Amino acid sequence: MHETEEDLEHLQTLMEKSIEQAGAFVRESLQMPEHSLSARQLVHLWREPQTVAFATVTKKGEPRVSPIGALLIHGYFYIPTLESATRTRHVVNRPGVSFTLYQGNELAVIAHGNATIIWPDQATFAEVETCMRECSGQGVSDWGEGVFLRMDPAILYTYARELEAYPEE
Repeated sequence: MHETEEDLEHLQTLMEKSIEQAGAFVRESLQMPEHSLSARQLVHLWREPQTVAFATVTKKGEPRVSPIGALLIHGYFYIPTLESATRTRHVVNRPGVSFTLYQGNELAVIAHGNATIIWPDQATFAEVETCMRECSGQGVSDWGEGVFLRMDPAILYTYARELEAYPEE
């Protein structure tokens, strides 16, 4: 776990604010807040990269979704990718992104926000690259022109059918 207490507080506040701002249908569908994960549960779930359906938008406003691994570090979600990837070009021009992690009807994590590119010469890159290597044995640098897309979620919903199945530690 790479989150500080401050990071956890920020995530928890974001998750609570997201619930408050959600429409009635979303709150009812996801049974919020009764079946919402806590920030600690989310971080524990995300101790290893998770495969998400990651969405960007084309210049024509068309959505594009693809499965890809995502890391959670210090309250931000990081998507490892290539500088030349279409999703990277989308983010340069239209930073609005979304993703969903789901496991059948048991678990869902839905995030909407903006992404920025983390380039190899930025300080954050080295920390995220190290975390990725620890988790998967490789880093985006191994791919040649690797970068990370950092998603700063503005909305973060979670659902767990059985909350007790997701420990906080």
